[in-house]
Amino acid sequence: MAGYREGQSGFLPGGAPLAPGETPLVGDSFKLSTIAFYLHTELVLTNRRLTAVRPHTILGLIPVGTDRQSFPIENIAGVSSATRFDILGVIFGAVGALVGIAALAIPAAAWLGVILIVIGLASIIGAPKQAIEVMNSGGGKIRFPVSVLERSRTVLFANQMAEAVARTTGGGRYPAPVAGSAPDGGMAANPTEAMQHVRNLREQGLISDAEFAAKRSEILSRL
Repeated sequence: MAGYREGQSGFLPGGAPLAPGETPLVGDSFKLSTIAFYLHTELVLTNRRLTAVRPHTILGLIPVGTDRQSFPIENIAGVSSATRFDILGVIFGAVGALVGIAALAIPAAAWLGVILIVIGLASIIGAPKQAIEVMNSGGGKIRFPVSVLERSRTVLFANQMAEAVARTTGGGRYPAPVAGSAPDGGMAANPTEAMQHVRNLREQGLISDAEFAAKRSEILSRL
């Protein structure tokens, strides 16, 4: 699926129609995982909500239905991309593959050995995991797993989503200042709070490392 462009009209993932006055801001389709490359997760952010459609699977390979979710944009506190390595998956896969190889020597269990080897290798190959993480206003995270082979697209998409959320809910590139913050650019009067605010902006991809360094110097200069 081609990426959505801001202002593009049409339908949301799963065929749901847009509400009156609703406009897509950014959206795209990603492979569910490195192994299940034939399955896709679709995400579309509009000026009102984030809509996601992703498949349910057995063992991460066999589709058994579809999960459709929708989140009001006001409840989105941040968006980021995350990469991790599933060491337990590697251990499970290695054990499964070894047991499968041993089972091949038993004629009556050869079919089971083949299955275990396939599942084991799939677990090992799928150990590097990539995800788009959406943080809600309550501090919880909703993860949308994607293929690690699409890491660059994932990072770009997460940054685009974070900027679109900030622009839509905060009226500009940066999120609206929290209650009690100083009026000069949303910088908190307390240096500790100000530094944490700037760190959060960098973690959400809303400012670059250079911008973070400049703001950090500005805060330190006030001490």
